[in-house]
Amino acid sequence: MFKRAAPYLGIPPRLVHAIDTLMSWSRAIDWSDGQRPIVFPSNEKLTQKLGIGVRQLQKMLTSAARYGLLTHRDSANGNRIGARGKDGRLIYAYGIDLSPLGARYQEFLTTANEGNAADLRIELLRKRLTAARRRIRSLAQLVEDEGIDGIDAGTAVEIAQLATRQMRQVRDEFLLGACVEQMEGRADELGRSVTAAFELSNPPQQQQEDSPSDVSGDALNTTTNQLHTAKAEYSSGYPKRSSGSEYDVRDQQPQTEVEADLAKHGVDPEFIASVVPEFILADTQTPTWGALIGTAERLVDQTAIHRNVWHEACRLMGQKGAAASVLATAHKHLRGDVERPGAYLRGMNKHAASGLLNLGRTFHGLKDNARTEAMRSLSTGSEPRSIGQLAFAALKLARTSRSAQLL
Repeated sequence: MFKRAAPYLGIPPRLVHAIDTLMSWSRAIDWSDGQRPIVFPSNEKLTQKLGIGVRQLQKMLTSAARYGLLTHRDSANGNRIGARGKDGRLIYAYGIDLSPLGARYQEFLTTANEGNAADLRIELLRKRLTAARRRIRSLAQLVEDEGIDGIDAGTAVEIAQLATRQMRQVRDEFLLGACVEQMEGRADELGRSVTAAFELSNPPQQQQEDSPSDVSGDALNTTTNQLHTAKAEYSSGYPKRSSGSEYDVRDQQPQTEVEADLAKHGVDPEFIASVVPEFILADTQTPTWGALIGTAERLVDQTAIHRNVWHEACRLMGQKGAAASVLATAHKHLRGDVERPGAYLRGMNKHAASGLLNLGRTFHGLKDNARTEAMRSLSTGSEPRSIGQLAFAALKLARTSRSAQLL
């Protein structure tokens, strides 16, 4: 308990090591009722064990006594000496008395428990601070990539980095908490500014009348510049269609150039699931576009891709194409090929807008790469397939009622 509490009591590690060394001469019976835990090693033995000189040893013992960790019981001539009976009890002993440690046991216990609890709270605050810094950095990168004017994102990044460095060694929960709240507030403010800038450049809705205004029951045709994203509620395996949207995810025919490219290369939900099995939920149903779109929306949040980038992907590629793009991006990020998923998806959006995105070839490349890695693993004797790939293979066998071996 002393060793656990020492860091929170400000006791130097060298003193902890010294007390630990002195305890090696103590026995359990020394701590029973009516006994005193006195150890009597010579200075020569202590200097040899601790690896220090006599003068350093004397200063260390004085410092330990000042911290209230030990006391001295001197003999008439100042020598450390003692003897034990057949039962191991001390008959007489003069030397270093460790009984202050036993007297402070409850203090050590309380301090260690409170310190551990404080460590958990501080660790949580540090994680929140890191998350706020990363969010500010991601938003600043979005501002830079999209060329948004009027937002001083650079200053926000510098302040966040400075705060993170200054709080690195701080254990004051009040000060650290105040810093975290301030950084989270800056991140929220920057996020609102970026969202407002996107909404200003992309008005959400434009309404056009299909019939003269003097006709009763006039119906309005609403066109959107930004598609509604798929929800987690499914109908026959597909997300429910958003009202007023020209795009229908239930339509089996390609509705964008990207979706046409996927269909041209035979990239359907089952093909995608075989390439990125680590993101497919463990069920026995055949993968559907609805399930893939729902998975992609979850990955957007998990990989810190800004929602506006996802919306833009849906507008340019359709929801199926956008889902395939997010799954490919997350797969490459998981392998370490992509450092910033948000920036990578923005690049795919730009290629899609210019008609240069070949998503079908991308998935075939990923499949070929996985096959190459599997062959390389077989040549080295390592496991050729991941857990996700094995799970997908097992589900595929279950669906087709085959009993062939996986390996």
